[in-house]
Amino acid sequence: MKSSILLVLLSALAVSCSGSDPIAPVNSDTTRLSMFQTGRVVVYVYWADQGIPGKKVEVLELGKIKTTDENGIAVFRVPVGTFTVRVYDVQRAGPPLLYVDTKVTVTAGGEVRVEVWECLPCA
Repeated sequence: MKSSILLVLLSALAVSCSGSDPIAPVNSDTTRLSMFQTGRVVVYVYWADQGIPGKKVEVLELGKIKTTDENGIAVFRVPVGTFTVRVYDVQRAGPPLLYVDTKVTVTAGGEVRVEVWECLPCA
């Protein structure tokens, strides 16, 4: 009896481990994706070599939103593909921009850097 229960448990374990994990669709939670299915987008918002904290940054196609840290950086882990990175409320000469969009293409295990210049004295 014990050996047949053990055999059933081992068989169930073997079946559950034999399948491969499906690749999650682009709009799903990327925490389930391996590093071979994702890359990083690093966004740096700055003025005169100084990072600007508290800027809202979004990867539009994924609906992922972060705020830049004390160094002006926001980091996203995203699936492989092409995305639009949007930084909101950017000050430049003239009227303030509602946002600045940058298209990025992310490769498996790769890192894309986006630098957005902001004019602090222009605010």
